[in-house]
Amino acid sequence: MSTRFLALIVVYGTDPVDTTSLQTLLANEFDRGRRRILVWDNSPTPKADAKQLQRAGLLYRSTPENLGLSIIYNRVIAQELRPDEHLLLLDQDTVLPATYLANADAAIRQHPDIDLFLPMIRANGNWVSPLDYYLGWGRYWPAPREGRMKSGRICAINSGMVIAARYLQEDGRRQIYDELLRFYGTDTQFMLDYSDRRDELVVLDARLEHDLSFFSDSVQERARKFAEMRAAYRQIYVRRPLAQRLGVAAVMTAISLLYACRYRSLRFLRRQT
Repeated sequence: MSTRFLALIVVYGTDPVDTTSLQTLLANEFDRGRRRILVWDNSPTPKADAKQLQRAGLLYRSTPENLGLSIIYNRVIAQELRPDEHLLLLDQDTVLPATYLANADAAIRQHPDIDLFLPMIRANGNWVSPLDYYLGWGRYWPAPREGRMKSGRICAINSGMVIAARYLQEDGRRQIYDELLRFYGTDTQFMLDYSDRRDELVVLDARLEHDLSFFSDSVQERARKFAEMRAAYRQIYVRRPLAQRLGVAAVMTAISLLYACRYRSLRFLRRQT
């Protein structure tokens, strides 16, 4: 059976038609009758022409209050996603290959029992997602992998994920994402929960380019984002076993010291309250 997709693009501070994700998604060689596109504009002052987007066949939602990603994702799962669809998550800066939806469709039909499909993502010359993960410590894969594999100890970033609605809506679960996590940590929380519920995932034969601003930010901005990441990890592990919480705390402390030395700034040692 042919796959149907709902592609969600979360946009902030720019006109959606100018975003890399929307432009490359619209250029995908795939039956338009089998994919819907939802643009979620989180900008305080939206720049989009909502009527123009709707005339182009796109769905449009605007939340100037700048909702957290976790809240947006939960709303889309509960209110927008159809039971026969797969949800494709995208931020505004991801470059999708022209065959991305077709590759995902082929993998879904080949592995009908799998509920999570991930692309290989490159940023700043590294394969940053998926990666090996344990208690807050991630290790990049030296080269792309693909195919069916165990979900344990694998982490991935949100953009590019393809997730089956049957998993997201399983057992009437109301909140897949922890809404105390605004932006950072939503992907880590999702991947940990997924590995608790499903043994396997599939890495697609697809290579994406993505912008990770952390690498190009000022030292002050990196320190601010790192403090938010540490706070997110505390929330992610708050209900997990004590040994895991202690392990994550130790890893975060080690990374803080590493960054403080690398960037010669004590800002990385400060915790967000």
